[in-house]
Amino acid sequence: ETLEEKVFFNREENIMNTLLFLLVFPLNATAYFIPGTPTWYPLYKDGHKGELLDGKWKFGFDEDLIDAINADFNAVPTTNETFVPSTVDAAPPGYYGKRGASYYSRTVNLCVNKSYSLQFMGCAFYCKAWLDGELLGENLAGGYAPWTVPLPSGVSGNKSLIVLADNRFNDTTAPLHTGGDFWHYGGLVRSVVLKSWPSGEACISRALFFPYQDEHGVWYVNVNVSLTEPLDTITTVYLDWDTLTSYAVIFEDGYGVISHVEAPASAKVWSIDDPQLIIVSVFTKSGGVSERFGLRIWGTKKVGNATRLTLNGQVLKLHGWNHHTQWPHTGMSPTEPQLDEDIGLLARAGTNYVRGAHYPQDQRWLDRLDELGVAMWEEALGPEVKKSNIQDPYFMQAQIQQIDQMVNASANHPSIMAFGYFNEGPSTDADACPGYEACTNRIQALDPTRFITWASNKKDKDVCYQFATLISFNNYPGWYTSENPTDSWNDYASWVNSNYPDKPFVISETGAGGIYEWNNYTSVKWSLNYQTQVILEDVQVALKNSMISGITLWHFFDFKGNDDAQAYGPCDYLPDYYPPVCTYINSTQKRPGGENHKGVIDYWRRPKPSFDAVATIYRNWSSPLSSKVGGKLF
Repeated sequence: ETLEEKVFFNREENIMNTLLFLLVFPLNATAYFIPGTPTWYPLYKDGHKGELLDGKWKFGFDEDLIDAINADFNAVPTTNETFVPSTVDAAPPGYYGKRGASYYSRTVNLCVNKSYSLQFMGCAFYCKAWLDGELLGENLAGGYAPWTVPLPSGVSGNKSLIVLADNRFNDTTAPLHTGGDFWHYGGLVRSVVLKSWPSGEACISRALFFPYQDEHGVWYVNVNVSLTEPLDTITTVYLDWDTLTSYAVIFEDGYGVISHVEAPASAKVWSIDDPQLIIVSVFTKSGGVSERFGLRIWGTKKVGNATRLTLNGQVLKLHGWNHHTQWPHTGMSPTEPQLDEDIGLLARAGTNYVRGAHYPQDQRWLDRLDELGVAMWEEALGPEVKKSNIQDPYFMQAQIQQIDQMVNASANHPSIMAFGYFNEGPSTDADACPGYEACTNRIQALDPTRFITWASNKKDKDVCYQFATLISFNNYPGWYTSENPTDSWNDYASWVNSNYPDKPFVISETGAGGIYEWNNYTSVKWSLNYQTQVILEDVQVALKNSMISGITLWHFFDFKGNDDAQAYGPCDYLPDYYPPVCTYINSTQKRPGGENHKGVIDYWRRPKPSFDAVATIYRNWSSPLSSKVGGKLF
């Protein structure tokens, strides 16, 4: 086939496969969402309202603003327009995106006798907001976890809302943006929500469901409920789950618990094969939310001498990919069709497991994984964290705040199998382990039902594993080393099984690079043939070895590298073709064309040969392990 035919066919094939998939698995049905309200869960009920502030905002940008911490609301004029959400520094690989201070402004109409808060689903890196010139607050806890700030009481009428988003690396304003081999996007990259409720009254703000089973197999949930106001009070809370039930809940600082709620007999269990989802309304007399969750238990079980990961008591072999939040043109602010296209490609590839690298995820993306029945690893931002970071109280305060924001936003997603942190961190140094312990303790206090882990490239030299409930290795045999993938992964699986016999083991990163246009019959480094050979060996050993519970290949698609990688510049593109095609690329560079080329599809979502090769194995894989009894449950 000609180059032109290949470009056209692959793009059209992706779109058609996605459309066919969505006919079978309709995702995120818009009938659930009222226009102008958030298109993710929870839904808002009665007096508790959520209004999307998405759309046109006034905009200004200043790359030379020196002191964002002390900058005032009028430091940068907003004389232009932009759309929210959007990515201020979206640019193709090989090109720098702009870095500096972005100012956004718009008018919000506030009603008498209403209380309000603002929720920023993603404001990167450093975020600060003002209402009519009065500072509302600032967020230092990374740009990709939801941040909520209350509005002053008693305000009404048309008010000026101004937001600063600074996407420059800085230890003071952005302590958690420590680096990593990917482009850190900035701006109001996700939606902004204006929440309201009747003044002087308290609505349910969130209800987080934590399922468990008793010894007879009966399902129950503990429900952590929070109010829209930080009150110490006893309030009647209603829970509508087949039948309407009321509870007298004791709230301290706006937080309370409804314990030991028995699930109705009609409630179905969420699993990878049958992802049943449950919607329950939780509210006071003034209003509340409708939350969506699933009955599920992640746990472990001994199979022979190996500890294996289980879902609802059934041993699983998880297989899939790492997945960045990165798209052509929209950067970190994907449209609904873009989300659906990637979900369709993952489904076509036989995926049952995704690792969300390397930051808290878009809630719309997690909703889709819930619906598809795909296990998910979500992690806090923080690749390339150093011991000096972990020993810095300023950094750790922001890190714990980020964990709070991530877990509280995502706890109801049944797809979340693990929460992670500190990708490839300093875990060979025992002095860093207290920071790992603090993160693990915080996650367990918020959500005791998930695995806790980090992707360790220190492997058998890591000294902090006592604080992980799931052991995870990053390693690239056959790519960065001359190791044989089969021998390497078999050896590491045996080491984990010998040294941590009660903890399951997954491969968190492995793979090889392949340049999309390098489509010939040689098997040299960077060729598509070589990439396919290495990846297939990684996949086959992971699926066959009974001591390995799962694998996420690095990476699903080629993606834009970090700031340093953009210094290489783009490849030489064929004129007048879209998606773009490289006619020459310098493969001696660490990141040719400013990209990480380890995807099985390219940056523009065109499949490489490795995509179909792995998809065939994933789709046809079936584990003989299917026992549903015994084992340890979280």
